[in-house]
Amino acid sequence: MVHVLLLKNQTIPKDPYNDKLKASGYNPVFIPLLEHNHYDRHSTVEYLKSKEFSNIRNFIITSQRAVECFNECIQEINDENIKQSIFQKIGYTVGPATAKILSEAGFKTVKGGNDAGNGSILSKIIIDEIAPEEEIVFFTGKIRKDIIPKNLKLANINIMERVIYRTDLREDIGETFNKQLSLLDQTNNIEKKWIIFFSPQGTELIIEKLKQLDNLTSQFYIGSIGPTTEDYLVSRGITPNIVSKKPEAASLFESMQNHEATYK
Repeated sequence: MVHVLLLKNQTIPKDPYNDKLKASGYNPVFIPLLEHNHYDRHSTVEYLKSKEFSNIRNFIITSQRAVECFNECIQEINDENIKQSIFQKIGYTVGPATAKILSEAGFKTVKGGNDAGNGSILSKIIIDEIAPEEEIVFFTGKIRKDIIPKNLKLANINIMERVIYRTDLREDIGETFNKQLSLLDQTNNIEKKWIIFFSPQGTELIIEKLKQLDNLTSQFYIGSIGPTTEDYLVSRGITPNIVSKKPEAASLFESMQNHEATYK
C-alpha cells in the first residue's frame, strides 16, 4: 500500500482527496497545518441578516474554509425567510470542491467552480456577467490574494469585502510531521511514499526537515497542487515530481498514477 502524506487539514465531513485515494488503494494521512477560526462570528451573522446584504444578489467565496464559516453563520439565523433569501443569491467560487460544498449547503445558483480554476478566471466570468457599478460582496479570510478585488475594481464593479475567518499556524506541525516520518520508517513497505503540498502556508518546518534527509528522492515523491505552490517549493530548493493540472482530487490522482507508471 502506498502511503500519501497530505499537507492539509482534512475537510469535514467528507474530504475528496481522502475518498479518492482510499478508493484507489492508497493510504492517505493528513498533516494539519492550520487552524481556521471565525474572525467575528456575531458580526457576520448580523451582516447576513441585514438589509444591506438583502439588497445584494451576488457574492464571491473562494475557499472551503470560508464556506464552512459562512454556512455556520447562516445556520445561526432563526428566520427561515432570511435563510431562503440568502440561498437564492448567486455565488461565484473557485474550483469544483468549493462549488460542491456551496450547492450541498442549499445555494441554488453557483457559478465558476469547474470553469474557474483560479481567481483570474473567476474574475473574467464575473466581469462578463455583472454590470459595471453593480455591487458584489467577497467573503474572505483575513489574508487573501489581491487578484479578484483588483480585477473587479478595474472593471468598475463595486466589490465589498467581508472578512469572515482568520487562519493561524498550528504549533504542533513539526512534531506531527516527525511522528509520521517515524511511523513510515517502521513500515516494511518498500514502495515510495508521496508528500503532497497544497499551499506554502505552514510548510517551512517540513521543508527544512525534508532538505535534511539524505535519501529524500529515494524515499519520497513530491507533489504540488498547483503552479504557485510549485514555484514556492522550487524557490526553497525542492523540485516537485508532479504538479496537479487542477486543484482537485481526480487531477492530483491522475498525475500521481502517471508518474508512478513512468518510473516503476
